[in-house]
Amino acid sequence: MSRFESPLRKFFRTIVLLCVVWAVAPLHASTVLQMSFAEVVENAELVFEGRVLSVESRMVPDGMIHTFVVFAVIDILKGDYALDEIELSFLGGQVGTRRLQVTDMELPEVGETGFYFVESLMSAQVNPLVGWAQGHYLIELTAGGGSVVTTADHEPILALDPASPVTAAMSNEFSKGVAKGVVVQGAGIANRLSRGLSAEEFKDHVRSTVASQQ
Repeated sequence: MSRFESPLRKFFRTIVLLCVVWAVAPLHASTVLQMSFAEVVENAELVFEGRVLSVESRMVPDGMIHTFVVFAVIDILKGDYALDEIELSFLGGQVGTRRLQVTDMELPEVGETGFYFVESLMSAQVNPLVGWAQGHYLIELTAGGGSVVTTADHEPILALDPASPVTAAMSNEFSKGVAKGVVVQGAGIANRLSRGLSAEEFKDHVRSTVASQQ
């Protein structure tokens, strides 16, 4: 599949309903289409392993609120990036009593370490990660002192099948936060993570997928 999506597909994948309020925003639904893991890799301009250093919501000149997340860059899996830190902007957040809520947005948290699939380093996005949660993975400690890779919802990843396609029927299905081809164990917590892919295994899968797409 081409790295560049059709305008119609990208339109439906990035539609969100936003609510700007002065107190607490009610819930609204966001629409993100499911992708295959291969599509997530292919549509990422930059894939990196990083650690979140800070998260701050700020008002930007156009009056919107964005949350700016600063990462320490540990390793680059795809793309060119020479700096030790990177800042990504996510639409939404709270400044004083003003709040802009984008539902289904999984914001990285201070202190987390993971893998981040960035759609574009130049173009502003509602969520800079490809497929939203589909491009956001965590590295979590196991009870034995090791580490495994999980989804953004802390589901241990057992295997990756980058070649797993998105069928015509599935191409219009909404994402539940996990790309097609990402095999998960099910909801779990860090002290039960024992059978998931290690960080090195995950990186090998990503780099192999990148190489196959070049």
